[in-house]
Order: sequence, then structure tokens, then C-alpha cells
Amino acid sequence: MRNPLSSPGQAGGARRVGPVAAGLLWAAAGLAQAAATPFSAVVDGTSQIVEIINPVGPVVRVETSATGSGSVGLLSYYSGDVIDLANGQGTGINRFVMANGDELFGSFSVQMVPGADPSLFGLIGDMAFNGGTGNFLGASGSGSFLGSGQFTSPSLALTHFVFEGLVTSVPEPGTGILALLGLGMWWVRRPRPSWPRPLCG
Repeated sequence: MRNPLSSPGQAGGARRVGPVAAGLLWAAAGLAQAAATPFSAVVDGTSQIVEIINPVGPVVRVETSATGSGSVGLLSYYSGDVIDLANGQGTGINRFVMANGDELFGSFSVQMVPGADPSLFGLIGDMAFNGGTGNFLGASGSGSFLGSGQFTSPSLALTHFVFEGLVTSVPEPGTGILALLGLGMWWVRRPRPSWPRPLCG
């Protein structure tokens, strides 16, 4: 039996705590939620053999520098990988640098495919995104790429790459904190129901 001196508004206020608490939990959970967005880029540049790691194969270290554009606008691309020229297989790390300075980091595996001419070759690869800076801080995801190239000297090639993938970015902490603060301010400043004061006999 409800206390006759308690007000309906008090009971209603208690009931409203549930939705507000749920809202706070939802906003907090949003900090951990991520949004996957398509990522694409087309770049042209040069790939250079900078080191012969093992003359058997040979196994070589390659560095690539390129520029182009994509879903994020203008960007630069850099990579370093180790390739066994005996079977064309290699692995490496890469980095996309956006026009605003934000960077997206990744790692990849690649298969080098001989072309019709000894100076020509193709590239087929898979990549995984693993962090970055700015809008890509804490990013993850995966993608693939195709490439082609032509050696202009024994150690230098002109290269072209096309990248496609999905990048999952974690919302910046500041965004979630603002959402929590806004919900908290609403709770503090919400309209409160009024009720008649009980008469004391």
C-alpha cells in the first residue's frame, strides 16, 4: 500500500530513472561502437629495391612512394616490403597520409606476377588496417589492392596501385563525453511535475 503522503510525481520520478539510466548506458556504449566506411585510393609513384637481403632468390627489400587521390581526397602513399623474387611472395607495412596530415597504417601480403615483357609485372595483395592518427586513431579494417609496374632500371620501377577496403574508426572520446554531458544536463534541468502539498492535521 502506497504511503498517502507520497506523491504520484515522486513515484513517476522514480520510474523515469530507468529510461535515463538506459540512455546514459547507451551513450557510454557509443564510445565503443565503431562505424565502418568504404576506403579507396588510386596512386602512382615509384618502387625501388633498396637492399638485397639474400642473394639466393634473391630476397629484396622494396620501398614505394606514390601520390594520388581516393575516398578521402588527395593523399600520399608509402610502403616497405620484403619480396622473394624467386616466387614473387612478400609482406610489408604501408601508410596512407591524407592532405590534412591524418595517417592510416596497415600491413599487407603481396604476390608479384610476371608480365608479358620481362620489365613488366603485376601485383595482387591483401591488407589489414591497424591504427593511425587523427580521424584514424584506433582504426581497423581490411582491404585488397591491385598493382602494376614497369622496371626502368634493375632496381627502380614505375608503379600504379588501386586500393579498396573498409575502415572501422572508433569515435573520438570527446564526442562521447559531450553526449554524456548533454544527457546529464537534460536530466538536471528537466521539467519537474508539481503536486499539492499534503495537509498536516
